[in-house]
Amino acid sequence: MLKRYKTILKEDGWKGLIKKEGWKIGVLLFLFFLVKGLLWLLLGYGIFKAASN
Repeated sequence: MLKRYKTILKEDGWKGLIKKEGWKIGVLLFLFFLVKGLLWLLLGYGIFKAASN
């Protein structure tokens, strides 16, 4: 299911995703990618802090 949404997002962008699937899916995917990105940043920051000590 997530693969389908990612495909629509790649092909049609955010507007196409919202038109085809609705606002709820658009907001959920946006939050998913936001949290995923923040977790990677926190992981990198933690590794940097551990290496600097």
